Amino acid sequence: MRRVVVAAVVVLLLVLGGGSTGAAPAPSSGVLCTLPDGAKRLPASARRGLIGHLEQYPEVSLTTPAQRRAAQRLLDTLRERAARWTSLSGARRAGFETRTSPRASGDRLPHYLHAERLRERTDDRVFDPGRPKALIFAREPGRAAVLVGAMYSVQRGEHGPSPGGAITRWHSHLVCTVGHKRGLKPRADGTCPPGAVARQGSEMMHVWFTNDLRSAFAVRAPEPELCRLGRLSGAFCRNPGSRRGM
Repeated sequence: MRRVVVAAVVVLLLVLGGGSTGAAPAPSSGVLCTLPDGAKRLPASARRGLIGHLEQYPEVSLTTPAQRRAAQRLLDTLRERAARWTSLSGARRAGFETRTSPRASGDRLPHYLHAERLRERTDDRVFDPGRPKALIFAREPGRAAVLVGAMYSVQRGEHGPSPGGAITRWHSHLVCTVGHKRGLKPRADGTCPPGAVARQGSEMMHVWFTNDLRSAFAVRAPEPELCRLGRLSGAFCRNPGSRRGM
């Protein structure tokens, strides 16, 4: 017997802060994601689920050699393409939105910027390894932004493919939606505004610029590995693994 997890996921999302083409939009019933009774996480073999239900790191040992090669090709393709996007100016020239709201007075916290691609896809490809939806930059006051990863996403109702098996996992967030408009984060008390419905948002996958498949396909930023490689520094590395908004 399985149970629908709704309220707990709302709380979890607030703490975190953070297929085939032509599929029909997901129903607005509010049914989200299920876990076995008593379980806090999906099994390591799961290839999609709410971000709070997936383990941080994939279990590489569950995959075949062919799947590991496919995951490595995806990482290599992204790394090659992203060589032109390592700065905010380079990302902006490539069509990514890099503007951010001014920091509040006294805000010295590190955070991640998702620089989203302004132009949506114009073909029928659900997934293109060379065309991420967003670039992820680490930002700290007084330091230049550092490209640490990228995010892929699919449209509502589509399932992202998993060429790397359990390595290439797709996560989603709980969002508040009205019709076909883009989902927004729930309010501070975990509820949605009047007229909006809580539902599981579109699937997305993070890929990080590390040197091994396990950390490269972590759900959230693998800060210990990124710090060891020198991609993160300062406040990010003084308390690695803290749950910062993604």
